[in-house]
Amino acid sequence: MLKRVVVIGALAGTICGQGLAAEALPEILVTTRALKPSASEPAYNTTVLGGDALRFSAGARLDDVLRAVPGFGLFRRQSSRAAHPTTQGVTLRGLGPSGAGRTLVLLDGIPQNDAFGGWVDWSRIPTASLSEAAVTRGGGAGPWGNAALAGVVRLQSAGVDRDGGDLEFSAGPRDTFEGTASVQAAGDAFAVHGLVHGHRTAGAFLIREDQRGSIDRRAADEGGVVEAGARYALNDATVVRAVGRYSESTFINGIDIAESKTRVTDGALSVLHDTGGPTSWEANVYARDQAFRAVFAAVNATRTTATPSLDQFAVPATAVGGNVIVRTRIDDSLSLDAGGDIRSVEGDTNENFQNQGAGFTRVRRAGGEQLLAGAFTELNWQPTSVVLATVGGRVDAWRQSDGLRRESVLQTGAIVRDDRFAARDESVGTVRGALKYQATPKLNLKASGYTGFRLPTLNELYRPFRVGNDITEANPGLGIEKLVGFDFGFDWSASDAVQLSATYFHAVLKNAVTNVTVQTTPGLNAQLGVTVPAGGVLRQRRNIDRIAANGVEASAAAQFAPTLQASFSYLYTAPKVSRSPQQPSLEGLRLAQVPRHQATAGLRWAATERLLIAGQARGATKQFDDDQNQRTLRGYVVADATISFALTDKTQAFVSAENIFDRMVEAGRSADGIVSVATPRTARLGLRTRF
Repeated sequence: MLKRVVVIGALAGTICGQGLAAEALPEILVTTRALKPSASEPAYNTTVLGGDALRFSAGARLDDVLRAVPGFGLFRRQSSRAAHPTTQGVTLRGLGPSGAGRTLVLLDGIPQNDAFGGWVDWSRIPTASLSEAAVTRGGGAGPWGNAALAGVVRLQSAGVDRDGGDLEFSAGPRDTFEGTASVQAAGDAFAVHGLVHGHRTAGAFLIREDQRGSIDRRAADEGGVVEAGARYALNDATVVRAVGRYSESTFINGIDIAESKTRVTDGALSVLHDTGGPTSWEANVYARDQAFRAVFAAVNATRTTATPSLDQFAVPATAVGGNVIVRTRIDDSLSLDAGGDIRSVEGDTNENFQNQGAGFTRVRRAGGEQLLAGAFTELNWQPTSVVLATVGGRVDAWRQSDGLRRESVLQTGAIVRDDRFAARDESVGTVRGALKYQATPKLNLKASGYTGFRLPTLNELYRPFRVGNDITEANPGLGIEKLVGFDFGFDWSASDAVQLSATYFHAVLKNAVTNVTVQTTPGLNAQLGVTVPAGGVLRQRRNIDRIAANGVEASAAAQFAPTLQASFSYLYTAPKVSRSPQQPSLEGLRLAQVPRHQATAGLRWAATERLLIAGQARGATKQFDDDQNQRTLRGYVVADATISFALTDKTQAFVSAENIFDRMVEAGRSADGIVSVATPRTARLGLRTRF
C-alpha cells in the first residue's frame, strides 16, 4: 500500500511540474492566500505555531508538536503513532477527554474531524505541509459551531509561491521511516502543487514489559497521503483553489489480529475574494468519503491467547458541506463578521460480534444520518487603540435521522434485534463576547464569556465496542453537550526580552457524553443485553448532567541572548462531576484522563549560524483512568531534544529524540490491572531540503 501511494504521488508531482515547465514562466504573483484573521482574535486565548515551530520539533507527528500548547491532548497519553484511530479526538484544557474529542480541527477552513466518530487522523496531516497552526482555547462555538466546544485548531497549508519543491525524510530504530515530498509551480495567474507523504514503523510494545504475554507484539503503523491542488486568480481580488487528497493507513494495536485500516478520499473547492478594501469573503465546499475497518480482541488472563471479539469489516461514512464567512469594515472603529455553514454526514458500522471461541455468531449494522446548519454574526468595536470589544451569536439547527441497530444470526440471517430510532431535531443558540484592554504599553488585560455545543457523533449514538474484556455500549438517546464558560487573563511584556501571560478559566459542561460504568461483575446485564466476561467491565455512553472545570493556564517566553530562547507553559485544572442525578455515585469525582498539573519547558539555542539545538521537558501529575476514580495512572516527566545543522543554505540535517531517558509513561489501566504504556525512547535522523 505504501509503495502504491508513493508512486501515485511521484507521478502527480511530475505531472504538475512538467505541465508548467513547457513554457517560460513570468514573475510569480499567485501565492497561498487566506482570509485575514478576524479583528476579534486578539481578544481570545490563541497560541500560534509558525512553520519553524512545527518542523523544528522532536515529535514526528503534528499531535506531538501541538502538545507544547497548554492543555492540548488526545484521549490518552499516547502519540497518534501508537494509538488506535478511534482514540485520537482532541481535547483542550482537559475538558472531558473522549475518543471523539471536543475540539474542531480545520485545515484551510475545512473540517478534519472524522465523519463517523469525530476523531482526527493525524497521520494524513504531515507537519511539512503546513505553514501555521493556531490553537484557540475556550471561546465556545463562535464562528465555528458544532464540535468547537473546547476550542478550535486551525491549520494553514504551506504557500505555493515559487517554482521548485521540498523534501523531508527521516529514519530511526524499529524500522521507522517518515517522508514528505512536494513540488509546486506558479505563474502570474495559475499555480499547481503536488505532495506525497509516507510513514512506517514497527512500533513499540503497548503493554508494560512485566505483563506482556506471547500474543503481544509491537504496534506497527504504516500509511501514506497523496495530494494535488491548483490555484487560479480570476482577477487581482479573487482566487479559486481546488485540492484533492487520498490517504490510507494501517495500524496493528499491539496484537496481530487487532488490525485497523483507514481509507479517506476528500476534496475541496474554495473561493477567496479580497480587494484590500472594507469587505472580503471566503467560501468553501467539500466532500469526504471514507472507509474504516478494525478488529478488536479479547485476551485471556495470561495473555497467551487472543480471540477476535469484534470485527468491524466495513464502516463507510461520507460528509459533504460548505461554509462562508464575510468580513466588513463599517468604519474606522467597527467591523462585522458574518457567515454560515452546513454539513451532512451519513455512516454506519457493519460488524461481526459474539465470539465464544468457535467463531462469530452474530452480525450487526448500526448507524444513521445527521444534518447540521448554522449562521453567525459578530460585531467588533475598537473605539481607541487600547480597547477592543467583540460580541457575537449564532443559531444552529440539527436533525438526526434513519438511526438503526440491526442484529442477526450470522449463519442463518435470522433477525434477533431490529431497532429503528425516531428522527430528532432541535435548534440551539450560542453567544460569545470578549474585551481586551491595553492598561499600559506593556500590559494587556482580557476577559471573555462564551457558550458552545457538540452533537454526539454517529459512533457514540449507535456503535458499541470492546477493548480486551472491557465493553462499552452505545446510546441512541444521547443529548447534545452544552458549554458555558468565561476567561480572565493578561499578557505582560515584563521587559523587551521577557513575555508572560496567564488566564483563569471556568467552564460548566452540561450533558457531557461519558463512558459510565454499569457493571463490574461477570454475567449477563439484562438491561443492555450484554454478557460481561470475567475480569471485564461494562460501560455505556451516557450524559452526565453537569461537569465543572476551573483552571489556570500560564506561559512565559524569554530571550536571554540573540541566540538563546526559553519557553514555559503550564496548565492546572481538575474538572469534576458536580451534578449527576442518574449516577449519583459520580458526583464529586474527577474526570478520567485529566491530570491536575501539566507543564512544558523548552530551550532553543542557535550555537552557530548553522547549528541549532533545542530541548524540551514535558510532564503531568497522576490521573485516573476510569470514571470511578479507582484506577490511577502515575505522573511522568520526559525529555525530548533535536539538533539541526545547515549543510547548505537550502539543506539541513537533523537528529531528534523523544523520551531521551526512556521513562515509562502509563497510558491506561484495565479493570484486571493490565497497564498500557506510551512511546518509549525513540530517535530519528533526517534531512530537509528545498530545491
